[in-house]
Amino acid sequence: MKAINVLDLRDTYEIGGPGKTILETYQAIDSSRFRLHLGVFLTDRETGDTPFVTAARAVGMPVHEIRGANQYDPRMIWRVARLVRTLDIDIVHAHEVKSDVIAWLASALHPVRTLTTVHGWIANNRKGRFLVEVDKRVLPRFDRVIAVSDRIRDELLVAGVSPERVRLLHNAIVADRYRRTGRTGIFVSRIGRSPAGAVLSCVGRLSHEKGHADLIEALGLLAARGHRFELMLAGDGPERDGLVARVQALGLANHVHFLGYVSAPASVLEESDLMILPSHTEGLPNAALEALMMEVPVLATRVGGTPDVVKDGITGRLVAPHSPEALAAAIEDFLEDPSEWRRMAGQGQEMVQRDFNFATRTSKLEGIYTELVDGVAS
Repeated sequence: MKAINVLDLRDTYEIGGPGKTILETYQAIDSSRFRLHLGVFLTDRETGDTPFVTAARAVGMPVHEIRGANQYDPRMIWRVARLVRTLDIDIVHAHEVKSDVIAWLASALHPVRTLTTVHGWIANNRKGRFLVEVDKRVLPRFDRVIAVSDRIRDELLVAGVSPERVRLLHNAIVADRYRRTGRTGIFVSRIGRSPAGAVLSCVGRLSHEKGHADLIEALGLLAARGHRFELMLAGDGPERDGLVARVQALGLANHVHFLGYVSAPASVLEESDLMILPSHTEGLPNAALEALMMEVPVLATRVGGTPDVVKDGITGRLVAPHSPEALAAAIEDFLEDPSEWRRMAGQGQEMVQRDFNFATRTSKLEGIYTELVDGVAS
């Protein structure tokens, strides 16, 4: 039987949660039945050595650069169609607004089955809101649409995607990659000294929707109350300069440390007492799964699919988004009595092992791919 050829399309510089899922799927999927390729969008001025592309090549995934004069060069559509024809692709699997639109338009030039995974929508500004509306108009035209959380599935149905085409497939992690090893050192190597107080961490792109500004304001409140803590901010992005300036203005330079992009988040979690996710929007956060797997307590905002993982009072704590005061109150509760938080983290680890197993997720994805090609619902 001919193997099913899949072309994953992704427009990103960093790996991120969706990128990590693509790479781990490539390593976990039955390679005798499925052959996965990666198409990445680059402008003519960009090099092909981004963290995501480098990681893909490191695991042996075939990488195809789809270039254009700028981010929205329409020739990328034709180049994807040509790639589909050349590689004899059976399924184009998109992963964000840009690849959704290009995959759909390319399928009109060269017929191919289309699938997308909706990880969530980012609408930080007018352009972002416009792209979200475009995406919601395109999604009903896909053969299958994967939602990574119950909340996103509901939004897809509201957007007009037929229920018969929607599949719920939660994010998952390879649990064995998130085990405590006892090896420490990232704090001292990056900051130059040992931590003075509880070590808080936040892992994610420094972008407005991730809510880092709220977290910094919350820490300002805690510092004014005399609490001792250190925050490791792992990630980079467009908000970095503004966040650094705010840290300086609040007198938090000795409390908040910008680590930049960290290729192995587990090294940060190894030294964390509390992981904080102050997001304004989320799909289903891999960072929460990773933290709980390493029994690091999690404080997060009640957005998107986060409650699917962080169950308030059971596997972690949830607070309202856009609220530095709520974040500060919850962090203060942890600092004053962390024992209950550690108990919840232990329950979270059990939940991740049981409900967010990557092998199970991969098997379900294989079923979706097979159903698409065979035309029979699984």
